[in-house]
Amino acid sequence: MLNLIQKYFKRDSRDKTKIRENFSFYFFTLPEHQWINNPVTKSHFENLFQHLPVNLIEAMMSKHPVVFIPHALYRSQNTPGTVLNNTIVIFPEFQKLLNSSKHAAVAYLAHELAYLLYELESGKLDPMMAEIGADKFVCDIGFADELEDLLLMLDETIEKRLRLTYLTINHFSQSDN
Repeated sequence: MLNLIQKYFKRDSRDKTKIRENFSFYFFTLPEHQWINNPVTKSHFENLFQHLPVNLIEAMMSKHPVVFIPHALYRSQNTPGTVLNNTIVIFPEFQKLLNSSKHAAVAYLAHELAYLLYELESGKLDPMMAEIGADKFVCDIGFADELEDLLLMLDETIEKRLRLTYLTINHFSQSDN
């Protein structure tokens, strides 16, 4: 289960810059993303796109088009019971994070994206294992320190402690190599 997203980390000799530019243009011109008008918020998304594997970027343009929408916008546009297949709803506390210059914001975006992809690709998963798998993906694309900052911001729970434990194991195993 933890290697599900690893399939996107395949070697690729194509021009990654052009693919990233095309995706960035596509992403920011979607009507659902017109709320991303704050330069700081936009920079967090751009930072994320620079670290995503090209194969995943291509999947996000075709197989899994992902939409990020603020909770207030979601509530005003959707009726109860609406299915959120490819939608990441950003709740107010995380929208504040995205509007800040805190580096944890990009880890939040990467984690939510990975969590959604686990749901899309493998259906019903144990939620805690999906959280840990998403955290591993965040580390794999280079945001382990930012993820740690994000987790330390969250309320104290058993799940948070478990995720921090896995993060520590993953981060130190990568640092030792």
